[in-house]
This record gives sequence, C-alpha cells and structure tokens, in this order.
Amino acid sequence: MRAAHHAGATTGLHLIADASLAPATLEQATPALVRSGLPVVARGGTARAPARELVLFDGRLGPAHAAMLERQPPALLLATREPGGLPSAWEMRVLGSLLRGEPLMPPGAAVAKLWLERVVDLKGASSEAAALVEASKGSRSAANLAAEVMHELAANALLDAPVDARGTPLYAHRRESVQAVAPEHVCQVSLAVGEGGIFLEAVDLFGRLTPGPIARALASLGGRMQVNASGGGAGLGMRRILEACDLIAVRVAPGKETRMLGVVGLGEARRRAALPKSLLYFQSE
Repeated sequence: MRAAHHAGATTGLHLIADASLAPATLEQATPALVRSGLPVVARGGTARAPARELVLFDGRLGPAHAAMLERQPPALLLATREPGGLPSAWEMRVLGSLLRGEPLMPPGAAVAKLWLERVVDLKGASSEAAALVEASKGSRSAANLAAEVMHELAANALLDAPVDARGTPLYAHRRESVQAVAPEHVCQVSLAVGEGGIFLEAVDLFGRLTPGPIARALASLGGRMQVNASGGGAGLGMRRILEACDLIAVRVAPGKETRMLGVVGLGEARRRAALPKSLLYFQSE
C-alpha cells in the first residue's frame, strides 16, 4: 500500500470557542496548543494559506455541530476534556500529526497492521481489537466497542470506498453477496494502545470520503438515524463510530487515500455516547 504523506507547510489554525465555553477559555488553551506545536495564527490566515477553524468546545458532540463540518473548509472540533478547560495532550498530538501528514498512531506504541481482502477478514480484525483491549486490562464493554468500531472502519475502507473509473461504487450496494474484493482494492487496518485508549485506523486507496456522511451521522445523534444509501453505505456505521469513540480523526488525500482513526477509551462504556469527543476532518490540498 502506498503511503500518502503530505509534508510541508502546516495549515494554520484560527481558534474559536463555541457557545459551550467562556471566551476566556481561548486565553487558557492557546499556550498549551502552541507548546504542542500547533500552528495557531491570526484570524483568516493569509491569501496563500487560509487558516482552518479550530473550534474548542466542551466535547458534548451533537447535531448542532453538523453545520461546522459543512463549512469550507470543515471546522476541526477539539474537546476541552482536561481540568482547567484544556484539550488533552494526546488529542493535540493527533491533531498536529493530522495536519502535518504524519502517522496518527501513538508514538512508541507497538502497532499491529493487517491487510484485508476478504469480507471474513472484517471479523478477524474485530477480534484482534477486542483481544488487544483485554490484553491491556480494558473493560469487557470497551473490548466490545473496540470490536464494533474496528468492524465499521474496516467495512467502510474495504467495501464502501472502492469505485470504478466513473466513480460508481463497486461493492457497497452488494455487501451481502461480496466475499472478497479485487487485489488492487485491499485495505489496511492498524491497532495500538496508547494514551487515550485503543487507536483503531483503517486506510483505503480511493480518497473520496467527504464530510457529508459524517455530518449526517452527527446530525442524527440523539434521534433516529435516517438512512441515506446514496453512494453506498447506510450511515448507521458512521453513527456508531461517533457514539463509541472519544476521538475521530480523518485525513483525505482526494483520489489517493482516506485514513480514518477512531480512539476508544478502555474504561466502562456507560453513557459513552455522552462523554467528551473530538472530531477532526482534514482534507489535504
């Protein structure tokens, strides 16, 4: 699998505190963001490198945030889950890596990588995720959630992402009858445990995931999901990823690669959908 790294000038970030936070939160959080290496800039950036909006919020992700993903470019939503209204160090690291085109997995961690070609491989990847949580002394409920998230991430990469030369989905509309994808359509998943929980990542080689499916799933939180099968995929899996993860990070290189990361905490899953979450969607130029 070819790697899509996009090194170079890092996209500038214009900080915004949403209505869930006091404006003074920016003064408290900015030094921590700068120390972590994030490129905080004045509002608007420059004509050559317009800044992306980094919205700090209390992490209570909900339908009201869906519109932020539909902006051009989409806003980055970072939870302030730490005492004193600060983002966590591990989430700031993921954000920096996302912008710089660097690996999203926790540095120094043992990373397991699997190639998926057959539909039955989805079950194997899910079992690996659950076993890693259990080996890391995580809760049984966290193991179950990790298995579910890994399955959804991998299914998106293996079955929903591949399209033909005209952009028509190859497998998404016939999931029940597909046993394996073509060798050139295989995807890769990675698993590791680090600060924040278990990191679960899936990579495809098509780079066509837009903010739309994520925004629709986000808009449905707290209510009944309205299934939209246009372009393949029902959207229910994306909603489950949002509900189960503490952080979701997506980097898209159009036409080349989509890399989607979900981080699931190792503790008990009670009220997991209501816990603080960060949602970071970034499309490279």
